Amino acid sequence: MRRLTGGVQGWLQAGGLLLVLLVGMSLRLGTAERTQVDHPIRNDAKEYVAYAWNWKYQGVYSADFSAILGAAKAPPAPDAVRPPGYPLFLRAFVPLYLDGAFVQRVVRAQAWVAGLTLLCATLLAMELLGGWTGLALGLLVALSPHLSVYVPYLLSETLFGTALMLAMAAAVLALKARRRGWRLAMAATAGALFGAACLIRPTLNQWVPVLLVLLLVPAVRRFWREIAALALGFALAMSPWWIRNETTLHHATDAEKMLTTLQQGSYPDLMYEGRPETFGTAYSFDPAAAKAASSWSGLFADLRAKFARQPWTMVRWYLFGKITYFFGWASPEGWVDIFTYPVFRSPWLTDAAYLPIASAMHGIHAPLMIFGVLGTLIAFLPRTRRLFGDYRADAFRFLALLHLFVIGVHVAGLPIGRYSVPFRPLSFLLALFLLAWLFRAYREHRRGTPA
Repeated sequence: MRRLTGGVQGWLQAGGLLLVLLVGMSLRLGTAERTQVDHPIRNDAKEYVAYAWNWKYQGVYSADFSAILGAAKAPPAPDAVRPPGYPLFLRAFVPLYLDGAFVQRVVRAQAWVAGLTLLCATLLAMELLGGWTGLALGLLVALSPHLSVYVPYLLSETLFGTALMLAMAAAVLALKARRRGWRLAMAATAGALFGAACLIRPTLNQWVPVLLVLLLVPAVRRFWREIAALALGFALAMSPWWIRNETTLHHATDAEKMLTTLQQGSYPDLMYEGRPETFGTAYSFDPAAAKAASSWSGLFADLRAKFARQPWTMVRWYLFGKITYFFGWASPEGWVDIFTYPVFRSPWLTDAAYLPIASAMHGIHAPLMIFGVLGTLIAFLPRTRRLFGDYRADAFRFLALLHLFVIGVHVAGLPIGRYSVPFRPLSFLLALFLLAWLFRAYREHRRGTPA
């Protein structure tokens, strides 16, 4: 990453970076220590813990929880519904007999993992946008309630966000490197880190294939070596999981989760037939849901029927509604406000130091998300290269393409607000990029430089 400016300004920026880290870690560690989740091993968290426990103590990768309860009559059957990255993280902590100390150890570790995301995001922004604007990004990430609130949950969002941020930083460093060897090495590293991210959450499984398809575009073709190296790193990271699935389950990937996600995201406003009591669990009220999610032909038949019955509602839902839900402040399908699972206590609900931060971030959330989407689009304008230089223009376009891909994935699938949390630093970065772009374009205009 770019060195801080020398002299007094450099020292001020270094002090600002330290302050951002101290504030961010104070909020994350405070949230970790002072939040009590009601039954933390539930729903998705229960599956993650089951995978970790069975893997460590049974030697089988399975979501079957019965052995943990002592009710198993036979070894659990292996499956591949969830990737192994987060269970591998939990495996380092999970004891033979689950207790509260296990949860607290994981939560404390996740607070430091979240701190690594903050550090990497701030340095990346300082590199691309300059010292002071980068520190502004760091402050947004440090103060974001979402990036602290998920620390006490046994969910993959925190770890996935860190792997994602490291992958983006490696990709930017690959674009910055002048020597071909370093460019390809960093591109392969970025690919491996994207693979690690996919092993934590499968959101980006199609990201590398999309990059390979984009080589058909002449403007992208000049990066064919870097994309090939990135794809190689990705394949190397993913191959142990693919090989395990092929040898154990006789298929390299499991489409069950994808089919379920696409089907569950097909209900307008997440309600079955517009009935409010079905919100968030519309599929459980739909008698046709199981059949629709059982195969690709069943899914497409279900979608065709829904578009035929209410075409304008479905178009509105897929073009606008899903994006609104995905980037929303609250996660309506969760417990309350920004909390996914119920909590007995949290400083974000009662503490006088935390509440003003949450209120301020809530107030600027919608503009930041809108700016982030606009920044995603404006990155591809020809003027970006002149305003930011060749390498930074390429870097912003890569990040914008990733942001666009993520939006597309959740428009196609389930637009749960919780799923946007790991991408929040990227959205913030593109929002500040838009403001920097407008400022530089205005300054260029005032100087009379031809557009």
